[in-house]
Formats: sequence, structure tokens, C-alpha cells
Amino acid sequence: MTIPVHEELSFRKGKRKYLFCADSNGAESLYDLVRLAMEENAPFDFLVIENESDSFLDLWFSQQKMGTYLYMAGNWEWVNRLKSLAVEAGFSEYEMQMKALGNRSKKVICSKCHGVNDVADESHISCMHCGIKLEVSSHYSRRLDAYLGYTSIL
Repeated sequence: MTIPVHEELSFRKGKRKYLFCADSNGAESLYDLVRLAMEENAPFDFLVIENESDSFLDLWFSQQKMGTYLYMAGNWEWVNRLKSLAVEAGFSEYEMQMKALGNRSKKVICSKCHGVNDVADESHISCMHCGIKLEVSSHYSRRLDAYLGYTSIL
């Protein structure tokens, strides 16, 4: 699922409940939103997540009722992990906003060997599995959570 990652998060009024999740670096990004939820007298949970297990988070997300809105702020790896758990528990892309901090990493699938490469924001890479030069495309696979790398002819 492609869910946009925001530079700044915006408060969505009128939700049944708000979940604010952050790692230790992202917590400060959520303070203004928590203040707005408090002004609206809306129920909310604020959770700094560091070492909680996937099973704990899966249970916590799956116990939330419809109308719950999720905010996440943390490093890229952390945000991607929580996004996957939230989606598996039933949250849709319309029920969450994410803010990722730090350097971005993404997966690129090699068009030749189908190997998965973890990269930053490079537009051209060498496949770490077969060595072929790849151009990172904008074609994104929701199923694989990765971008396609086309053979690059330079």
C-alpha cells in the first residue's frame, strides 16, 4: 500500500479517537497534534514505541475501533514497520498519516534476477545480487513494497 509520507502532519478533526505513535526522535513532532486533540476533548493514546514486539502492536492496533485515526512519526524503518502492522490490523491509507525522519531507504527489485536491493535516494544502482546496472523507476509494487529497477543502458 502506498501511503504518502508527509513533511508536516495535519490534524483531522472529528475522529472518534486518535493514536499518536512515535519513536524517541519523532515524539516531538506529534506534540502540536496532541494539543489539538486535547482542545477538542477527543480521546487519544500517545505511545512512544521502542522495543515493543510485533505481536503486542498487532494486538493493540487490532483492538482499536472504527473511526480511530493514526499518526506516526519516527525514522523510515520504524515508520515502515508500524505502517505494515497497522495495515495488517485493518487501518487504511485514509486513516493514518506518517512523518519519517532521517535518511530514506527503499527497496528496489532487480528486473533481471528479481533480487531485492536496499538503497537510499539514488536514481541508478548496481544490483547487489547480479551486478547489473539499474535505473530506479517510479513503478511501485504494493505487494512487494518495492520499486522496480530497470536495466540501465549507459
